[in-house]
Amino acid sequence: MARRDLVLGIDSSTQGTTAVLLSRDDWSQAGCARVGYREIGASLGLSPETQAPLLAPLEPGEASQPPELYTQALGAVFDALGPDLLGRVAAINISAQQHGQIWLSERGAEAIASLAGPEREFRAHFPDGDPASLPPGAFALGRAPIWMCSNTGAEAARIRDFAGGRAAVTELSGSDSPLRFSGAVLRRMAKRFPAAYGETCKVHLISSFLTAYLSGRPEAPIDWGNGAGMSLMNYSARRWDSILAEAVAGDLPGGAEGLARRLPGLTHPLAVTGAVAPRLAERYGFAPDCLVVAGSGDNPQSKVLASGTLLSLGTSFVLMSPGTRPDPQANAMYDGTGEPFVFGCRTNGALVWEAIRLRHGIASGDFASSDAALASLPAGTADPDFIFQPEAESFPESPPTGAKFSQIAFPGSFAAEYAGVVDSSLGLMYLASASFAGKTGEVAVTGGAAASAAVLARVAAFWDAPVSAISEAGASTGAAVAAGAALAGEALAGAASRREILEEARMRAGRRRMRVEPDAKAVRAAHGPGGYLERLAERFAERFGSAW
Repeated sequence: MARRDLVLGIDSSTQGTTAVLLSRDDWSQAGCARVGYREIGASLGLSPETQAPLLAPLEPGEASQPPELYTQALGAVFDALGPDLLGRVAAINISAQQHGQIWLSERGAEAIASLAGPEREFRAHFPDGDPASLPPGAFALGRAPIWMCSNTGAEAARIRDFAGGRAAVTELSGSDSPLRFSGAVLRRMAKRFPAAYGETCKVHLISSFLTAYLSGRPEAPIDWGNGAGMSLMNYSARRWDSILAEAVAGDLPGGAEGLARRLPGLTHPLAVTGAVAPRLAERYGFAPDCLVVAGSGDNPQSKVLASGTLLSLGTSFVLMSPGTRPDPQANAMYDGTGEPFVFGCRTNGALVWEAIRLRHGIASGDFASSDAALASLPAGTADPDFIFQPEAESFPESPPTGAKFSQIAFPGSFAAEYAGVVDSSLGLMYLASASFAGKTGEVAVTGGAAASAAVLARVAAFWDAPVSAISEAGASTGAAVAAGAALAGEALAGAASRREILEEARMRAGRRRMRVEPDAKAVRAAHGPGGYLERLAERFAERFGSAW
């Protein structure tokens, strides 16, 4: 029998699915595959005009993807890796974009269960033998609303008010009922599509849906970390909360009890939900005893790679800090190993930087030009008027500046505009997170922009701390590391052994690719009296009439 010497981490993100294989011996990368949703999405109705692969919105602020996308992308990365590698995998662990949800019908639940059943049941649901494509009618709602939804202000306010206001809902759920969290989005979609909600057997998050699919268990649970991003879980007790359920669904068909029946259970993110479903093992070459771990969201899985402060520069920008104290300005969660952390998420992230590059005819992958622009204007010297957020922002809470704002207000050179937008993005992230992050030691940075020394220098100046770039495939690598920790718990049942594995994996799999020390002159320019951060805070307050 082949040795099970690999762990597999899968990240189903906003724009594609990435799979990373790590060696259990030395945490080196044994394989990697990625498929972009644009590559498989044309037949599913995705719009090529959008910056992210989305369905045409139902209304301004609504953002959904086809639920079929996630299993098809999963099958594509499995095919790319091949059975020789997949046959060596001891455990699979999932990361997925947080807050996204999938409404599974009874037919869909039966189809998923057939992946673990006899061949005849599988063929009844998948007559062509392709497990990557669930049958028609598998989804009660033909849209998977994702984290980019910003049309839920009224629904988020109802949850907040029902729970007793901002402080009370934060103490109860760990967050101040953000409009992008799953509970508010579920409520809005259920009011718009009551028939689909009535036909829903299970409301899964994308992570728990993929875990259910991989294990052939339609009732697979949601982990605490992702559950904390729903405005439905009691943060301290780690259980579904009756007050929050009533706030979300009290006046929906079936009321709070109906929602409770639709929600899977809750579990530790390192819990093993079972072995990979036999039909998937046969199709892709997994060993029959390959385990499936409960998994979590992309932020919790990214946090696995850093014990201290982590800044993720992805489609959205996220600052994660160790801690348990609920803060109305932030969100309290659990990482992919079950450890608590606090984070703030700025919606207008890497796509905003890319929009500036494209506006000036700079190719999206031409980072040399971007770095040259940043080098020409050191940290703290850019104009703080360059605040650009085409999407409504929750960190700090503020309206969009408008899609055409940059074309009207930023008539300068590419260098001035790009450096200004980069600095305002990072500066506002620093200012908004100061209430819960405090003084940090080293800041670990992940995401595509972590490869830029010029970006890291700006982070070092704003946070006045050493900065290290870690694995670019942060969430998928973190999921693979957490899979190794789950196996340690299974085999040794010891928290100490798990901690030892995590520390070694963080040093090896996280791979500090680059380290940048803060430049004293740049720190003074950013933090000194009348410096960049002070002026940026003033401009933000003037423009939006509020601050943090």
